[in-house]
Amino acid sequence: MITHKLLKRHTEGKPIRVGWVGAGRMNTGAICQTALMKGMWNAVICDIKVDRAIRAHEINGVKREDIVVARKASSANDALRRGQPVVVQDINLVPELELDCVVEGTGVPEVGAQVAFKCIQAGRNIIMLNVETDVVIGPILHQMAKRAGVIYSVSSGDEPGLITELVDRWGGLGLEIVAVGKTPTSLGKMDKYATPDTVAEDAAALNINPHFLVTFRDTTKTAIEMTSISNATGLVPDVRGMHGPIAGKHEMAKFFRLKEEGGLLGRRGVVDYARPLLLPDGSVDFTNSVTPGVFVVVRTTHPQIQEDLTYFNVIQNGNYFTLYTPYHLVTTELPLSIVWAVEDHEPTVVPRYGLLTEVIGAAKKDLKAGAIIDGGGGFTVYAQNDLAYVTRKESCVPFGLLDNAKLIKDVKKDQVITYDMVELKKDTTLYMLRKLQNELILPTLLK
Repeated sequence: MITHKLLKRHTEGKPIRVGWVGAGRMNTGAICQTALMKGMWNAVICDIKVDRAIRAHEINGVKREDIVVARKASSANDALRRGQPVVVQDINLVPELELDCVVEGTGVPEVGAQVAFKCIQAGRNIIMLNVETDVVIGPILHQMAKRAGVIYSVSSGDEPGLITELVDRWGGLGLEIVAVGKTPTSLGKMDKYATPDTVAEDAAALNINPHFLVTFRDTTKTAIEMTSISNATGLVPDVRGMHGPIAGKHEMAKFFRLKEEGGLLGRRGVVDYARPLLLPDGSVDFTNSVTPGVFVVVRTTHPQIQEDLTYFNVIQNGNYFTLYTPYHLVTTELPLSIVWAVEDHEPTVVPRYGLLTEVIGAAKKDLKAGAIIDGGGGFTVYAQNDLAYVTRKESCVPFGLLDNAKLIKDVKKDQVITYDMVELKKDTTLYMLRKLQNELILPTLLK
């Protein structure tokens, strides 16, 4: 419950001071939501494009002349004490500012690593919309935050937050969680070999960055988000890359059950995804698909519970029931994580199970030695996930470390990138924290 806590802050004139790193589409939407909330204040917005950060303040009624564009922490903090909203361009300033919570929303693994690490060191709560960072170094950031007495958390609203909350709810109520997943609209045109060129026309029609669209079409974003959920809940991918059947809400429990029961699974308790049903014209069937939402398949053998769930029209397939939310509202619900972190000192999504599942990269095409890997959303690799103890045995490179890595061997299409194939950039915060994590936190052995 957040209303009375925020009203108390509002009445006392002590709003939660929020700093935002990145003023892109997602963060800007969340900034607008926070602006509507009593007891919250968009104190600082950081973006390399200053005009974009200023706009995020202005569209919420802040006058341009009241915004302070600061280049030093001292002048920024002076403005905050006067109650003036601030814009900064340098991410290194943010941890030095007098803030209660920082939201990192760039989606760039290295930027996320720098911001999270420095915020934790500075005693700032940090909320990560940047799941790309979490799946590489989330376990060590979580442990560092606990020792520092602050909260590190992936955000609510997005699929990791929404699904983790549903697992907590239904699992906590005693139902067996069989499978959880998402059904993105973009996977109606799934293509693991998609590139910015092949999606350019659709990206223009949707008015989004083609690299961003590629991460959805080639399942990279899905692999990353479901890995974050795995490390938070203990659920695991059943096979490398997950199954990903075409399924609507009435088919979920038919697929996500054990093989001996006619399904796909080798075990219960998995993270996965489904591709949406399509209409004859090729468009997504939003009526019968879960798209763009998330699903939870649960199992119960208790006759009274079965009768009750059936009475309430929960979709049933024998002992299996499908619960779903037909949307995910990341920009609308992200502020919940801020309140929970500051007021309740509770995270929304953290890797409580350590490094249980890993995200790795496979080649989109045959690649020659000397080629530079361009990371998620590019021309060279797509992401898969698998149990971390398996990827460690196979020396697979964590996906986030592949950005700008140089191949030293030829790689075949669909071949997973291993350490002996690449020269990694080692002068990054992401690499150094991952190295430390490898030494201190071993993958969970789940067989």
